[in-house]
Amino acid sequence: MAIEETIIIGAGPAGLACASVLRAKGCPSVVLEAADKLAASWRRHYDRLHLHTDKGHSALPGRPMPTGFPKYPSRLQVIDYLEDYARANDLQVIAGKTVASVRKKANWVVETADGDVFEPRTVIIATGLSNSPVRPRWTGQDTFEGNIIHSCEYRNTLDLKARRVLVVGFGNSAGEIALECAEAGLEVAMSVRGPVNIVPREIFGVPTATIAIAQRHLPYGLVDAFNAPLLYLRYYDIEKMGLTRSKRGPLTTMIERGRTPLIDIGTIAKIRDGRIKVFPGIEMLDGSNVLFANGQSAEFDAIVQATGYKPSLGTLLPDLAERLPDAGKPARNKLHPAKDGLYFCGFNAVTTGLLRQIGIEARLIASSIAKTRSASI
Repeated sequence: MAIEETIIIGAGPAGLACASVLRAKGCPSVVLEAADKLAASWRRHYDRLHLHTDKGHSALPGRPMPTGFPKYPSRLQVIDYLEDYARANDLQVIAGKTVASVRKKANWVVETADGDVFEPRTVIIATGLSNSPVRPRWTGQDTFEGNIIHSCEYRNTLDLKARRVLVVGFGNSAGEIALECAEAGLEVAMSVRGPVNIVPREIFGVPTATIAIAQRHLPYGLVDAFNAPLLYLRYYDIEKMGLTRSKRGPLTTMIERGRTPLIDIGTIAKIRDGRIKVFPGIEMLDGSNVLFANGQSAEFDAIVQATGYKPSLGTLLPDLAERLPDAGKPARNKLHPAKDGLYFCGFNAVTTGLLRQIGIEARLIASSIAKTRSASI
């Protein structure tokens, strides 16, 4: 049994940021990562992925992104940055170490799948919102003649080995995968069930995240009301494309429902020019034929479920239902819900950029742990 001050679960941006800030405050930590390398989720993403927030607002605490990176770094550049971040901060990361459970006894007890047991004073869960893919099932799915994959399994259009592709969903992964398929000359459509919010990546050359940061102290309803005319001018015709505009603005929807808007990097232009078709939700599958809720049907060779993820914290916390009754995840902005030494980092979706938010949360968590540590000495 190993006695540690802080165990951090997950060696993605959130876990690394927490370990770095703790180290700067003289508080040692060990990061446990289930995969064989850090930044596992970034390694699983599709090839063409780039940050949707600019590099100036995407660096982790204490280390800017390299000046040689483009404005919106690629997936591989983010991985390089995170590896360099861990080396430069001399972080103790143990890869290939799956955590089986986190329990509160006299101390915290962290047990791993291979039988190791740690008793830390504090635990930080940094596995994030995108831990386990959500895979819907439809009537007749077993009859579909092509491949059905989740976006976490998509790499590029060549891997699809398909000519007619249906992308299910309207988040950022859905938008970018559909865009790539259209640019590759495939016949592509999107299945969109409900109302949507769309924001451009930039407005007059200014990153949307920069604007969101400038507005962050205003009430979110006021922010949406202020931005609504500009967004309407940009996307006035979405109903003609088969989309339904959300009655709630993008920030309201994100805060109240946890749904992020589509950050448009060219998808809407492809829908406008007919290169990407839009259908409503799927009713059923019949061989290669897909029947939609409005009675339309079309044939496809492959379906990509860009239907999001869930935290799946129940695999870590046996007392999840009692500890986190808010849909199995910490309530918004609750980094230390029970005030008992269990922290959460990277579970808040924001319009100002997830990596920037992770840095803010890591500093708050490290300050709380350092304060508690000083009081106990």
